[in-house]
Amino acid sequence: MGLPPWETSDSQLFALITGANSGLGYSIAERLTDEFLTSPSTPPNKHLVLVLTTRSPLKSRLTISRLRAHLRILVEKSSFAKELRKKTVAEGREYKWEDMVNKVHFLAVQADLCDLRSVYALADQLVNGTVGSPDATNSSGGKLPYGSPGTQSFSEDMQQHPDALRGSNGAQRAWGWGLSGIRLPRLDVIALNAGTGGWIGLNWPMAIMDVLTDAVNSTTWPRFKVANYGAVVKAQLPSTSQDSGDGKQHDPPLGEVFCSNLFGHYILAHELMPLLSRPASPDAQTSGRIIWISSIEAQPHSLNIDDVQALNSRTPYESSKRLTDLVALTSNLPSVARVSAPYYDATQTITAPKESKGQLVKPVMYTTHPGVFNSDILPLPTILMFFWRIFALVARWLGSPWHPCDPYKAAVAPVWVALTEEERLEEFGGTAVKWGSATNFWGDERVKMTEVGGWGWNGKVGAIMNEEKRNGRHREAIDLTEEAREEFEVLGSQCWKQMEELRLEWEKLLKPIIRKK
Repeated sequence: MGLPPWETSDSQLFALITGANSGLGYSIAERLTDEFLTSPSTPPNKHLVLVLTTRSPLKSRLTISRLRAHLRILVEKSSFAKELRKKTVAEGREYKWEDMVNKVHFLAVQADLCDLRSVYALADQLVNGTVGSPDATNSSGGKLPYGSPGTQSFSEDMQQHPDALRGSNGAQRAWGWGLSGIRLPRLDVIALNAGTGGWIGLNWPMAIMDVLTDAVNSTTWPRFKVANYGAVVKAQLPSTSQDSGDGKQHDPPLGEVFCSNLFGHYILAHELMPLLSRPASPDAQTSGRIIWISSIEAQPHSLNIDDVQALNSRTPYESSKRLTDLVALTSNLPSVARVSAPYYDATQTITAPKESKGQLVKPVMYTTHPGVFNSDILPLPTILMFFWRIFALVARWLGSPWHPCDPYKAAVAPVWVALTEEERLEEFGGTAVKWGSATNFWGDERVKMTEVGGWGWNGKVGAIMNEEKRNGRHREAIDLTEEAREEFEVLGSQCWKQMEELRLEWEKLLKPIIRKK
């Protein structure tokens, strides 16, 4: 095994998405597939290889089933398919939707970002092992009988069970499923999306008053969510790995929201440096892209530098997203390079071989946010989610640009960053900008630069303040000053220092356990 379903890897796009089974993660996968296939700039022989991360094999199967159904509609029945069919017929050829779907490959891996051993195992699989696509499922996500189309045991000569053939013939159901033994030559994009809100309820009197009196501000920067104060992840170390004298596990504290939203991803991206880095050459000066999914709610007051894990915070979610902004936006600054250099070093990972591969071009970090959209991350019953969507739409109609409401529209910013050429990204500000998903009154989505407290729009003091930038500013936002800019850079360096110290601490604790396995 190991031979990929594409001819060469040189011109293909390899992308990893965490938390891909629902919400924004699923929509990123869906939209990335759509825009890859429909973009006029995509070469006809180019393939998209999507590695989808979920927490269980069942979720992986269901996710890929949904994505394949979406892909089938796109290339067979959509307006795009009709135009492509018309063009093909005009050229005297037959249009085959199978040729289009064969350009997209869905591979599945599993990990729990709050279980660091699981994160290291995932990185080891991607760097040193192989990945594949799970077998096709029945309509309930269950296993199909042996020999069914879409499974590794498929045989055209075998008599098929009705469930295996429902909706199409065997050959149609078989495409792209049951791949195994695929080695990834690299990763071009990783979208770090998975996470949790950590909320356990709402302050209802405050919520009702705020939403009824100020729909825009209260649905963009809500202050009425109640967090699970001081929540930590489950024990990471076996009870025998530390001699505490009382027979109990005593892990260093690790905040649940901090680990799910940031630290698990931080370790994963570091361990994937062998796949994200590129050999330096005159023709290859760019490398992989690390796309962080932040939030519009990441305000300066959310983060306490003396409590980066937000263990003593009432806003752990907002704190993790502010920390994400600081890490990503300062990642290319010279003052941070000394602290961050070991993080980008592909030879200083647990999972990668230690032999030198010559000078490598490190990957670049981008930060994006999806605006406000309907998500099950908010602890609301279905009926209340309906009303929340109504108020979010009202906020959009009142002029807010930050209410895409629909997760597919909310995915526009990370997908744009993933697919746009490096030179064009740099023209617009590149890694110095927090790219947000925005909409107009009618809900037409677009990508919009987002102001970050202490950083402005692109880290430059005196940036032009036009009407487009003013639209959607936080009420307490102030124009960037030299002093605030310097404080942001210092704070970013401090954040990097603490993140690296924490990474090395856990690496030291877990390395013996990981290597035993």
